[in-house]
Amino acid sequence: MAQTTLDRARWPGDQHASLDLSGLPRSAPIPLLTLVYACGLALYLAVEPTQPWILLAVVALVGLGTDGILRSHPGTQLRGVADTAPFLFIPVLFALASGLFLEEVVHGYRTIPAVFGASVLFSGALYGAYASVSEGPSYAFGRLALHVLTYVAAFGFYAVVFEFDVDLLPAAFSIGLFSMLLAIELFRETEADAYRALVFAGVIGLVVAEARWALYFLPLEGFLAAIVLLLVFYQATGLVQHHLTNDLDRRIAGEFTLVTAVGVAIVVVGRVLG
Repeated sequence: MAQTTLDRARWPGDQHASLDLSGLPRSAPIPLLTLVYACGLALYLAVEPTQPWILLAVVALVGLGTDGILRSHPGTQLRGVADTAPFLFIPVLFALASGLFLEEVVHGYRTIPAVFGASVLFSGALYGAYASVSEGPSYAFGRLALHVLTYVAAFGFYAVVFEFDVDLLPAAFSIGLFSMLLAIELFRETEADAYRALVFAGVIGLVVAEARWALYFLPLEGFLAAIVLLLVFYQATGLVQHHLTNDLDRRIAGEFTLVTAVGVAIVVVGRVLG
């Protein structure tokens, strides 16, 4: 089976048989920022009519708070925004996507458990970003958490764009931009040249945006269409990652294509039965 981005979370020294979490912080900033996110998200979901500025304020606080937490890491010397920016994408984009997604799909008494679940995932994004700053004992855990949440955030945002019935041009642009930023996180580990990683991420954004354009002509919408875009994002990023590590061959390309084809087939069956 294809070696996915989850499988490729690096294990420092390759000598650890299990995840070592000893490098994670034990101080208050991460739980405190998680609490701020949870309260802000709950407020955003509770207020009617919806106030977009609340979510934007939450996202801004998440960005500022994550930046401060990363700069406090004892193993590195992150000083400017340029140093911390690559590590901010997943916490910030997850905060944005989760707010938009939950506003669309949860109502009433389901809001409380939804906020709790989103907060648990958000704390994972914060710990993952912190742990991946340097290759310490918890680096593998950090990369694994960030890879998982990259795809969670991607699906949430794709679904929101379809559920909100955004016009084709702005939908393709927003999905392409969001995908590009997520891809930067995925390529951060495999490509040391930031500009080259940005070029590859831009190609990923273009591919997913074109896939959204193509879906306009197909009888798919909502979550099923979002799954198709997620599969496109998965295959494109997976192939590029293997290319960057110089181990892309026909077998790996075929396996990624097979996984994507099976996923698309499941979507088609779901569309027919639905």
